[in-house]
Amino acid sequence: MWARRKSPAAMLMIVAAASLRPISALQSSINKEALEQLISEAQKAHSDALVIWKDGRPYGQWYFGKRPAKIEAMSVTKSVVSLAIGRLLTEGKIKSLDQPVWEFYPEWKQGRKQKITIRHLLNHTSCLQNVPRADVEIYPSPDFVQLALAAELSCEPGSAFSYNNKAVNLLSGIVQRASGKRMDLYIRDALFAPLGITDFSWTFDKAGNPHAMAGLQILPADLAKLGQLVLNRGKWNGQALIAESYFDEALRPGQELEPTSGLLWWLLYDRVSYVIDKDQINKLAAAGVSADFIGKVRMIEGRYESRGDYEGALQRAFGERWREEISSALAPLSLSLARKEVGKIIGYYAEGVPWSIPHRAPQRAIGRCENDQLV
Repeated sequence: MWARRKSPAAMLMIVAAASLRPISALQSSINKEALEQLISEAQKAHSDALVIWKDGRPYGQWYFGKRPAKIEAMSVTKSVVSLAIGRLLTEGKIKSLDQPVWEFYPEWKQGRKQKITIRHLLNHTSCLQNVPRADVEIYPSPDFVQLALAAELSCEPGSAFSYNNKAVNLLSGIVQRASGKRMDLYIRDALFAPLGITDFSWTFDKAGNPHAMAGLQILPADLAKLGQLVLNRGKWNGQALIAESYFDEALRPGQELEPTSGLLWWLLYDRVSYVIDKDQINKLAAAGVSADFIGKVRMIEGRYESRGDYEGALQRAFGERWREEISSALAPLSLSLARKEVGKIIGYYAEGVPWSIPHRAPQRAIGRCENDQLV
């Protein structure tokens, strides 16, 4: 597992958690040259921590002259909430991923909202009205759960993918109604306690709801334990905390619209191509996207074989604030700028801005992955 914080001041990477052995003591089963490069790059990026687990055990951790401290997990919190849903399913407190939300909030038992399921919230296809910037609508709201419940629909549930913080926050209320405990307390007792995670905190809205879209503060070494729990497919010290079948659902494409998105986990492929062609541009025009925006898209029409090349093109066309401009234009319409063509799944990760926390390292990072082990 690898984690990275992106900001002018610091970057955090976590490669699964805990002892303090120096490089000279590392075993030769990990590619030493690749590992040293990873450590060097993490230090150059002003990372707060680098944490590695190997073969199900703590392997090493580096803090680059800093003291171990809790990090703000940002949207990685979503992936932890996904694990909580898996735990509730395992306990039988949620019937299935396709259980309708109205069974927890009866006011939704009408109109198109009655079609929205827990799966739709997890795979970003609920079609709840989506304002991309959380500081515009969500953070000013005194009650994140009620904000989601009151939202209108922008499309038919299940028909479009749109990364949706507002919809994810509704999971906080569902966890509480399903478990009888506030979400942070349920996660503390049902997930963190068995893993020995005790030093964490959570951010709440004014109504007392713990945020589901972000807001977990946790030690890097403990975050790596959660990565190992996923590698173990829900087992910890011989106890099945989460049914293995949940990971069959969570760690595959959660819908047909965005191949890199599972159930609040992201999927890592050996190859991802980003395609902006006439078909994509015509879809934008048909949806009413502005001529000025489409003109910028035409400037970068083509095929990009790496995320770096694709994002570099977006920056050239839209400027330094390209993420904001593209999201503001397309998220409300549940549209994507590029079509993704993918290869084979080689891993899965949690990611947040400004934090990024991949789980199961790609082959190029340390070595190769075989049978969910890094070798």
